[in-house]
Amino acid sequence: TKMTDQEFAEILALGHEASSVEFKGPGPLSNRPLSAQVVRAVLGMANKRDGGRVIIGVEDVEGVLNPAGLNDQDLATWRYDNVADRLAVYADPSVSFELEVKEYNGNRHVVLTVEEFADIPVLCRRDYQRVLRNGACYVRSRRKPETSEIPTQADMRDLLDLATEKSLQKWITQAVRAGIIVFPTVSPPPTD
Repeated sequence: TKMTDQEFAEILALGHEASSVEFKGPGPLSNRPLSAQVVRAVLGMANKRDGGRVIIGVEDVEGVLNPAGLNDQDLATWRYDNVADRLAVYADPSVSFELEVKEYNGNRHVVLTVEEFADIPVLCRRDYQRVLRNGACYVRSRRKPETSEIPTQADMRDLLDLATEKSLQKWITQAVRAGIIVFPTVSPPPTD
């Protein structure tokens, strides 16, 4: 869903990352370390219930967020097709996202709104230095707002619960299409 200017301003006014928002500094998509960090953040958001947003053009200067924005040249590199191509190299299965440009105090930022995975969790399918690891499953940690490989059993359980719900929804849809009637029922408690 599109983000309003007011929502964008409120996110920046918070002054820190949240579970569903991750900031990345300014630069072009061709900056490999930056784009690898963005890919990692997108993979983590795709494995989060309801997804999340990655905002590019906000630098962290000693714990203080500076919404510096992107200059014209850098902004021009962050086109939907270019980002989709970069994600396709690393994400398995693919990731669904929207790309918007938002302005704040005269500076322009790229907002990637990432949807939660469709069927199965998204894995990283290629290494990039120490940022991305082939086979890794990145999530947004419960403990603090950061993207990491699954750090705790609670984070793993959240991911498995989400995948299980999706499998069950898919089964119900297929059963209904096949003519099997599925009634939501609650069994009464046993009586003596």
